[in-house]
Amino acid sequence: MQNTLFKTLFDARAILFAEKEPILIEWVNETQCSTILVRHEIDRDIFLELYAGNVFDYFMGVVSGHMALGDCPVIGELIEYLKNKELRADELFLLCTHFKRSVLNATYRLGINDQEVFVAISYLFDQNFAGVLKLYTDTIYQKEQEALNASKAKEYFLSNMSHEIRTPLNAILGFVSLLRDETTNPRYQQYLNIISNSGENLLHIINDILDFSKLRSGEFTVDPQPFNIHDEISHTMELFVPGANSKSITLTSFIDPTIAYEIVADALRIKQIVGNFLSNAIKFSHHAGAIHVEARYDEGILSLSVRDQGIGISTVDQERIFDAFSQAHEGALKVNEGTGLGLSICKQLALHMGGDIELKSTVGEGSLFTLKIPVIANHQCEVSKFDVSMFEGIKFGLLAYDPSESYKLESLQRYWDHFGLDIQIINNVQESCNLLIFLESSMDDAARETIIKNQIPSVAILDFLDERYDTIETIVPLTFPIYCTKLQSALRDVLGINTPHLPHRTGLRGRGGFEGRVLVAEDNLANQELIKIILERYALSYTIASNGAEALHYYQSEYFDMVLMDEQMPQMNGNEATANILAFEKATKRPHTPIVALTANVINGARERSLQNGYDAFLGKPIVIKEIEQIFERYLKPIALPEMEPCALVVSKWPHIDMEHLKTALMLEEDQIDYLLGIYCQKMEHLLQDLSLGIEKRSYEDIAFIAHAIKGSSANFRFDELSRVSSVIESAAMEKEEEFEFSEAYEVLRGEFEKRFA
Repeated sequence: MQNTLFKTLFDARAILFAEKEPILIEWVNETQCSTILVRHEIDRDIFLELYAGNVFDYFMGVVSGHMALGDCPVIGELIEYLKNKELRADELFLLCTHFKRSVLNATYRLGINDQEVFVAISYLFDQNFAGVLKLYTDTIYQKEQEALNASKAKEYFLSNMSHEIRTPLNAILGFVSLLRDETTNPRYQQYLNIISNSGENLLHIINDILDFSKLRSGEFTVDPQPFNIHDEISHTMELFVPGANSKSITLTSFIDPTIAYEIVADALRIKQIVGNFLSNAIKFSHHAGAIHVEARYDEGILSLSVRDQGIGISTVDQERIFDAFSQAHEGALKVNEGTGLGLSICKQLALHMGGDIELKSTVGEGSLFTLKIPVIANHQCEVSKFDVSMFEGIKFGLLAYDPSESYKLESLQRYWDHFGLDIQIINNVQESCNLLIFLESSMDDAARETIIKNQIPSVAILDFLDERYDTIETIVPLTFPIYCTKLQSALRDVLGINTPHLPHRTGLRGRGGFEGRVLVAEDNLANQELIKIILERYALSYTIASNGAEALHYYQSEYFDMVLMDEQMPQMNGNEATANILAFEKATKRPHTPIVALTANVINGARERSLQNGYDAFLGKPIVIKEIEQIFERYLKPIALPEMEPCALVVSKWPHIDMEHLKTALMLEEDQIDYLLGIYCQKMEHLLQDLSLGIEKRSYEDIAFIAHAIKGSSANFRFDELSRVSSVIESAAMEKEEEFEFSEAYEVLRGEFEKRFA
C-alpha cells in the first residue's frame, strides 16, 4: 500500500533532494514560522541545521523505503528541544503545516505536481503529525506533572515549617506579654520588650523565608501602608543592642526630626533591610567599635544608612556582594558565617520597592550601606516627637568629656541644636545648672560621688544599661541608641515632669482604647463573640453581619470607620462583598472606609491576594491581639481609658483545656474565655454533624466549607491539632481527592474535639 502510494513521489525523490535548501529556507522564512521562532528565542541557524534538515531527510528516507513512517528520532529530539521553550500545540501544528506547504510549493515550481504526488505528501505529513502530537502531549504532560509534584512538595514543606516554628513562638510571645503586664521594674520591662521584639522579628524572618520563593518567581508584592518611621527604626535598633553590647560596640543614631510622622511604604521590608545592615555591621566590626544609623528624607526619597568602622569590603567583593550565595573575603580569610543570601534579598526587596542600595567601603576603615526608596509623606499628620515646651527656662549643663569620645555625643548635639535646647559645657559638677548631663565613660569617681551626695538632677549617658543608678532617684540613665522619644523621656523623668499622654499599649490589659464604629462580617458565632469582646475592651462600637450580603446592606445604610471582613461566608463571600462596597463608594462618591480581611489562610500568598482583592489590610486567624491592635492604631483615633478592675477568680468548666495558655494567648479574662468556649463547643457539635453528613454524601463543596469554619474557630482557641486536621480535610475536599480517607480523618477530628470537651 505504502510503496504504491509513494511510487510517483519515489520517482521524483532526486529532484526534491536537489531542492532541499530552498524548501527549508522557504519554511523558516514563512511569516508565522519566523514569528514563532523569534517569540520563543529559537535560534534560526540551529533550528535549520540540527532539526529542519534532518526532518527533511527523514521524510525522503520514508519515500525511499529506508525508514518506517512515524518512527523519526529527530522529531523526538526536536520536541525535547522545544519542551523548555513553552511551545504551544497550535504553534507546533503551524510549524508542521508550513513544512508540508513548502514541499508542495516545490513540486509546483519543479513541474512534478499531480494528484498522486499531492495525496502522497499529504498522507505522509498527516500520519507523521499524529505521532508528533502524541509525543508532544506525552512530553509536556510529563513536564507539567514534574512541576506540579515539585510545587506540592514545596507547599507541603513551607506549610509544615511555618506551623512547626510559629506554634512555639506564639507561646513564647504570649508568656512574655503576660510577664510584661505584671512587672513594674523598668529594666526588666526593657529586657522583656527586647525578648518580645526579637520573637516578633523571628516571626518576620519565617515569613521572609516563605516569601523568598516569591522573589525568585516574580510573585512577590509590596505592601505599602502608613507607619511611623521614627518608632519603627528606633525599635529595630533596640533589637541589636544586646549584640552590640556583647562586642562593646557603641550604637549611635540620628533620625531627622523633620521627617513626617507618617509615611507610606512597606515598613516590614524596610526594617528587614536595615536589620540586615545592622547585623552585618556588628558581625564585621572590631571590638569596642562604633556603628551609626541615620534616617533622612528629601523630595520624596527616604534614605536609611548604617555606617560601621569594621573590616571594610574590597573593590572586587563590592561588585558581587549583592549576588545570591556570595560572601566577602578579608585577605586570605573567607567570612563564611550565614548563607550569603541576606544582601541579595535586601537588594531585590529594595528594587521591588522602587529603590536601590548604595555601598561605600574601604578595606580596614569600614562600610556605609544606604537604602534609598521613594515614599509618600503625610505632612498633615503632625505629632510631636519632642515637646520643647516642657523644657522652657531649663538650663542644661553638659559635663566636659574626653575628646576621644566626642563621637558618642555628635547625634545628641544635633538633636539639641534642632530643638533649640540651652546646653552649656561645664567643667565642674558644682557649676550652676538645672539639669546635669554627663558621659559615664568619661566620669571620675570623685565627681560621681559629688553628684550623688548633693542630689544633683542628672542624666547619665551609659554605653550599656546596668544597675548602678537604680537606687539613686536623682540620676536617670540614658543608653545608646538615643532618639527623640528616649531623650525626652529621660529628661522628663529626672525633672519630675509627668505629662498626660497615651501609653503605648501592650495588650488588652492596658488603658488604651480607640474611637470609632466597626462593621464585622463573620459567619461563625464563636468568632463573632470573640471579636465582640475585643472590640468592647477597646471601647469600640460595632455591628455584626453573618454573611457578605448582610454586610453590604449594613454598609449601604449606615456609616462605619472600619470593616472587618471574613473571606469565606455563605450567600456572598468576603471578596464579593468587598468588591460591591468599593463599587458603592465609587458610585456614591462616599469617602473610602478601610476594609480588613479576616482569613485562616495564612500561606499561599493570602496577604497579596487580599490586597489585590481591594482590602486595605490583612489579619490572619488565629486572631493575634497585637496585630489587630496595630490595625486599630493605623486607621482609628486613639483615646485614653480608665484602668480595668481585675475580675474575680472563676472555676473553669473545661478541665481538659489549658486556661492559663488561653488567657495568655487571647489576653482575655477566664470568665470571658469560658463563655466563648461554651459557644464554640455548641457550634462544633453542629459542624461535626454537618461534616459527617457531607462526607457521607461525598459533597466536596460542603466538606471544604465546613472544614474551613472548623479550622478558623479552632485556631482562634489555639487548638492546633483540630485546626491542622480540618485544614487537611479542607484541602483534600477542594482538590476533590477521591482516594482521600475523609471518614478516617473525620474520626481523628472528632477524637481531638472530645479530648477537650468530653
